[in-house]
Amino acid sequence: MTVRDLLVDLCAEHLDAVTGEPVPLQALVGLLAACGVAEPSTRVAVAALRRTGWLTAVRRGRETLCAPAAPLREAVTAQRERIDRRLGPWDGQWRMVVYSVPETDRAARERVRQGLARAGFGPLAPATWVSPHRCALDEVHAELAGEHTSRLDLLIASVADPRLTDGELAARCWDLPRFAAGWTRVLDRLRASAAAGTPDGPAALGLHLRLRAETRAVLAGDPLLPPVLQPPGWPARDVRDAWADAGARLAAAARAHVADVLGVVATPPRAAVA
Repeated sequence: MTVRDLLVDLCAEHLDAVTGEPVPLQALVGLLAACGVAEPSTRVAVAALRRTGWLTAVRRGRETLCAPAAPLREAVTAQRERIDRRLGPWDGQWRMVVYSVPETDRAARERVRQGLARAGFGPLAPATWVSPHRCALDEVHAELAGEHTSRLDLLIASVADPRLTDGELAARCWDLPRFAAGWTRVLDRLRASAAAGTPDGPAALGLHLRLRAETRAVLAGDPLLPPVLQPPGWPARDVRDAWADAGARLAAAARAHVADVLGVVATPPRAAVA
């Protein structure tokens, strides 16, 4: 969880929902203080997002006013759409990438691996990665467009060995117990929040932003396997339900606090996990 991530979520989930106007930098400082973020750290994160074009800033007297910019909204929307594409039904086929990078170019090899992971692939063998998602080959083609590999084969395959199930293949490619543990932690936190009652004010905002950061940290590596490939009792299913219930109430309380700080009227939150 970085200050930059917290600031992006604050902008995308709350500022955009309660106001279309730029907000004082000092208000951002006060809002992120709910997560224990010190003022200098917030100012550094704001400056970084301004340099990337994700935030705009104007002066009004002695105040600096900030607002989310189109690239920030586009990045958040693209991430949601990528998740939605991976939640569709499975067609029973695996998308496969076989690649080769010159042995001397270790940096390129690592970039290729990171690009494959971002596109939802897992390593079946050192240079052979697979994904169950229909969109995976298009995504990895875009991820690796700038890499100069000596071999990059994009294939569609299926399991032909009767001794191997698709679920077993998935378990070879991803550390599913680690992801299950991450989802269980998020689920426990959501359930504890529901049992304790929804907080308000800064506590609601701080808890909502931290929970979203924890969820995103698990999502960053989880391949979002179709249900047929998930181990029994896969906790991510319950996490989605918990976000739709306890998470929505917490988001509403957090948004009310943001609106109160900014002096505007809050609107109902979107029902979204990440």
